[in-house]
Amino acid sequence: MTLISTGFLAFFLAVFLLYFFAPRKAQPAVLLAASLLFYGSQGLSFLLVLIVEIGFVYVCALWIEKFTGFKRKRILLLSLLGVLSPLIVFKYLNFVIQSVYSFFHSSAAGKSFLWLSLILPIGISFYTLKSVSYLLDVYYSRIQAEKNPILLGLYISFFPQILAGPIERSRNFLCQFRTDNVLNLAHLSQGLKLVTWGIFKKVVIADQLAKYVNIIFDRPQDFPDLSLIFGLIFYSFQIYCDFSGYSDMAIGLAKILGIDSMENFHYPYFSRSVVEFWSRWHISLSTWLRDYLFLPITYALSRKIRVERFLLVKTEFFMYFLGVGMTMLLCGLWHGAGWTFVVWGGVHGFYLIFSRATKKVRYAGLKWLHLRKDNAFLDGWKKLSTFFLVTLAWVFFRSTSLANVWLYLRNISFRLPQKGVGQLLFFSSLLVVFLVAEALMKNKDKIRFLKKIPGPIQVIAYALFLCLIIILAADTSNEFLYFRF
Repeated sequence: MTLISTGFLAFFLAVFLLYFFAPRKAQPAVLLAASLLFYGSQGLSFLLVLIVEIGFVYVCALWIEKFTGFKRKRILLLSLLGVLSPLIVFKYLNFVIQSVYSFFHSSAAGKSFLWLSLILPIGISFYTLKSVSYLLDVYYSRIQAEKNPILLGLYISFFPQILAGPIERSRNFLCQFRTDNVLNLAHLSQGLKLVTWGIFKKVVIADQLAKYVNIIFDRPQDFPDLSLIFGLIFYSFQIYCDFSGYSDMAIGLAKILGIDSMENFHYPYFSRSVVEFWSRWHISLSTWLRDYLFLPITYALSRKIRVERFLLVKTEFFMYFLGVGMTMLLCGLWHGAGWTFVVWGGVHGFYLIFSRATKKVRYAGLKWLHLRKDNAFLDGWKKLSTFFLVTLAWVFFRSTSLANVWLYLRNISFRLPQKGVGQLLFFSSLLVVFLVAEALMKNKDKIRFLKKIPGPIQVIAYALFLCLIIILAADTSNEFLYFRF
């Protein structure tokens, strides 16, 4: 059962009615039962892993809160090991075994082996991060351990979020069930708009662009021209519309139920730097990485290194270098058990470190050229260059091996395409329409006529969205890309 299916529509309508007709104290139980049923539809063995993790996290958090000192730290470490173990075994064990084997047997390098036939439980990367952040928040006394197992189970397994986020924080989620939650028409309207826009992104943009992207990436040697550049650009928007489309749907579904979720995407391709890009892209993950990886790493280093310079560089920059480097490499590895993902994370780490290292030089250059920060030409150049850097890095994310990355990059040229020109024009036109819509939505508070659009016209606009979805949704069984991670 996927979020874009008639089965899910019937399921959500039933949950909606049961939830709002249930007494307040029973509402979390209704949502937990619905969440477990939804996740169980993906596979009963997956459901068993999830239930065991919920019970384990519940007990461990109570133990952590009960003790102090070294015993508290030991329980935390054992808890984190227990929570991370399923993810490591299901997602990374084969990768580690293969990497070690390839290192000692050069003839095996580049070959793929399936050492253990393990199926990755869908969504495990996401709900594991929820569990880890909850345990750490309890350890650092940011929150109290949740005494109600139903609420904790609901937080970890909440069905709109469990498959691909957002990675909600427990303190933001759990507090919403301390008061009455009644049907709110404003929330219903906002939620339906978000769901519709999310479906539009997924079905009309992402799934259509995928048709071109899959052909280009499968045989890049057959397209030694501009088609490869367009393939990369289209993939940038495919993954954005696919993932942000799911996030919009998840946030919208939660909103309909009266639950507020954190924003996960904020027009990332309008960013003026890679640093800004990561403050707009997959926000729930980037803030998780900042709070639970980057800041603890740099804090630990600051306690160890108390000199002004270390290895001939300023200690502050050295800590940033190590913190960002380790964080982004682990970010890449979190996305997938493969060296392409690790390199992708490393590339973004390099971008961030280089940006920090050249910050003063770039500002001095702007001052020398007498250019203001709000200069329109400079603003456009920053956005284009950031998009170029991010798009170039996506080739590692999309390719199945480093050899395929090299094959793709070496075939890029600026020759005009010899085939598929009609498809190229169609998808480019579709992308232009989407970008105009995104720009209008981003600047809706500044554009007066958008505020004055009558309600009936807005209804017609969303009806057109639905018509496009129906026309172009030849196959709604295409899974969301991030379900694989």
